[in-house]
Amino acid sequence: MKKYLLLILLLSSCATQRRCELKFPHYLDTLKTVEVKDTTIYRDTTIFIPVQGKTVIDSVLLPCPPVPNYIPDTVKVETDFAKAFAWWHYPHIRLMLIQKDTTIKTELRNALKDVKHWRSEFERVTNTVVQKADIPKIYKISLWVLIGLIVATGARFALKFIK
Repeated sequence: MKKYLLLILLLSSCATQRRCELKFPHYLDTLKTVEVKDTTIYRDTTIFIPVQGKTVIDSVLLPCPPVPNYIPDTVKVETDFAKAFAWWHYPHIRLMLIQKDTTIKTELRNALKDVKHWRSEFERVTNTVVQKADIPKIYKISLWVLIGLIVATGARFALKFIK
């Protein structure tokens, strides 16, 4: 008789499992990770610096006697940025410096920084289990009646063979 009670208890144990699932439904937790990187790009750049022109005239006194019938020549020098003239006019040596209007081009290394920022993000995503469709009570009752009939028939055959 103890064997039959044990068999009935083992067969009915799934009912408690179903009740536990209804009270404490399963949740599938996953961890979603977004990986992000930082990037810094250095770029060269060209800068143009405007320079305004200017003229300067200066002279130096030379204490020497005049030279008759001497016609002095003018010295001229020119670069990309300036012109210079020098001449002798009794009793001075004169100098005229003319700075040209120009633009100086220079290149700066690693002047501009482009920073691309990426971030890391961890997000917990919870997926719930989809509820199963409810089974009508008539089907549940008829299933338990069928299980009871099978157990009763099995018990009757077992008692018949034991005696």
